[in-house]
Amino acid sequence: MRAHFLPHPAETPSGLPSEGWREVSLPHQWALEGMEAEVGWYRLELPAATGPRRWARLRADYFGRAWADERLLGAHEGYFEPWLLELPREPHTLWLRVAAPKEPYGTVWPRLKRQIKGIFGQHDCRPGGTTARGQERGTGGLWGGVTIFETGPVALLHLTHQTFRRPQGWRLRIQLTLDALAAGRAEVTFALRPENFEGPSLTTVRTLDLEAGRQTISLIWDLPELPRWEIWERGFPHLYRLEAALGDQQAAAPIGFRTLGQEGAWLLLNDRRVFLRGTNIIPTQWLAAYTPEDAARDVRLLRAANLNAVRVHAHLTHPAFYEACDREGILVWQDFPLQWGYADDEAFAQEAVRQAQAMVAHFGAHPSIFLWCAHNEPTHNRYTLAPLVAAAIRAADPTRPVKEASDFREHAYPGWYWGHMRDFQTLPGAPLPSEFGAQALPRAELLRRVLGPDAWPPKWETWMYHNFQPEQTFRVAGVEMGESLEAFVENSQRYQARLIEFAIHTYRRAKGQITGYFHFMFVEPWEGITWAVLDVERVPKQGYFALQQASTPVLVSIVPYVERAGVGQPPLREVWVISDLDRPLSLRVSLRLEGPVAFPLGEMTVTLAPHEVRRVFEVMELFEAPLDQREALDAASAVLRQLPPGRYSVIAEAWEGERLWSRHVVEMEYLEPIGPQEGGFW
Repeated sequence: MRAHFLPHPAETPSGLPSEGWREVSLPHQWALEGMEAEVGWYRLELPAATGPRRWARLRADYFGRAWADERLLGAHEGYFEPWLLELPREPHTLWLRVAAPKEPYGTVWPRLKRQIKGIFGQHDCRPGGTTARGQERGTGGLWGGVTIFETGPVALLHLTHQTFRRPQGWRLRIQLTLDALAAGRAEVTFALRPENFEGPSLTTVRTLDLEAGRQTISLIWDLPELPRWEIWERGFPHLYRLEAALGDQQAAAPIGFRTLGQEGAWLLLNDRRVFLRGTNIIPTQWLAAYTPEDAARDVRLLRAANLNAVRVHAHLTHPAFYEACDREGILVWQDFPLQWGYADDEAFAQEAVRQAQAMVAHFGAHPSIFLWCAHNEPTHNRYTLAPLVAAAIRAADPTRPVKEASDFREHAYPGWYWGHMRDFQTLPGAPLPSEFGAQALPRAELLRRVLGPDAWPPKWETWMYHNFQPEQTFRVAGVEMGESLEAFVENSQRYQARLIEFAIHTYRRAKGQITGYFHFMFVEPWEGITWAVLDVERVPKQGYFALQQASTPVLVSIVPYVERAGVGQPPLREVWVISDLDRPLSLRVSLRLEGPVAFPLGEMTVTLAPHEVRRVFEVMELFEAPLDQREALDAASAVLRQLPPGRYSVIAEAWEGERLWSRHVVEMEYLEPIGPQEGGFW
């Protein structure tokens, strides 16, 4: 659809000029055209309707008002909830005023925000980051476009559902929103159709008693046993489409049959524990430019990274993203769009509760969503607003776990904001760390294109506007710039990859104390320098491959002995094997040393029970072996003493038949011994 657009602060259509309008394509956000406007007007010329009633469905960010010619039709607040308007049947001009004003700096923004936009309102991955410029390049506009449709006297407006387990089948609670001109009866046909597999369809016909006006009707449909929705690594995500038909009107919602529960800190999916291997995602800062094809690509990249879960970080994103997760069998942790501090008065709390209920109504049908979280890092709202919003979500959806907040204490940043990456050994954020990571520069070619002459030598003011954190990069992480932009990129990406690998291996070896992880983060949502492992154009950094290799469902993990040692010292301390699969495994685990010369370190057969984690080698145990069993150890010691100094790779591989599940490589350096060596190990 196309509309005429004008950025203008007028309050009503009568205050608008006749000049300056231009035609734009919908969806539309004015920041994508380089505008810093806070109010945009859209004008659509509509002919006469052919049916009894006419409607508009639109997604606008953030405050909306609509007029038919000079008659006010309604107002709306929010960005993710569809805005429904009934339009006149006669020809008219539809005027839409969309306002996304900057909140007053210092008094409202950033600590007492009133717009419920999450990372779209304030975040360290926005243009300007957490500086005073953090509201620039805002998200105002008709990001979801406008759909005009006609109905009969009874309008079928929305369909959602909740699923409940019952003996030998399912109980489906359907919620149908209708609008009737007069009281009466209506016959609605419901159909359940397989969406991504071959199977039979089911139908039922219900007669509904309607009142005049807008109403949501709940009804129950008992169903037989049906194929379940599962995560990709242990089954198939059987997906259905629930349809409602009223005359020639139709509404539809996705549906997947699965159960959710908790056992201590563990997620139970279909009554079985899931170790969550996840990341955080903000696919884009401007939803108007995000397409279903983009969503499908991003979810394919998640699955290619061996992840079974993703956290949609402090916002609700494009509906196509959830549809792609439904299809691919990826679990979704869904945050309500509250990020850091907000007003704490009654009016704001009431609006937050309303929007939280709207989130459940409009996104809750997706089987991929397994968790709602009310607030990310809520600061002063932690014990006032966050519990209230969580309670509203829990009341609206009793079928899913609900968290009050993703707290600072769950966000583990050793090696970036504090400490050293070795501090991951203390398991910060346990039992389910929901953020950890480090920044890394995107490729040099992209930086030069985005930053221009400020790319090299770096102009820090420009870099910081693009989210770069120099204090953490240089003083905590100790990343060296090097002599060129290319060297800086290499050093930065190598550090991020090392930290991701070290953190995930440490967490996975502690499986049980740790029930999953959500790395921060997956993609850059704009031309930033962030914690992402894919840049804004989805080109991988080294960290993507570290995340991918560390997140394989079956992992072999080396614990190094030392990074630098005299020749003859052990090349590793421990070897672990971790399985997240539901079935037993028989693995061939091989160890070798590669460098100036190659040296096999041995091979073993390891049998693992479902979901087992086990240490299969510990060098310290060799020291305690009886003398009559030390022949192989002494032989290995003699070979190691003859190795030439240099850089070596310790390599562990885990094979199931011809399938290589996991390969872990740890770098070390052998040096000339400082003093004379003894003739054997210890």
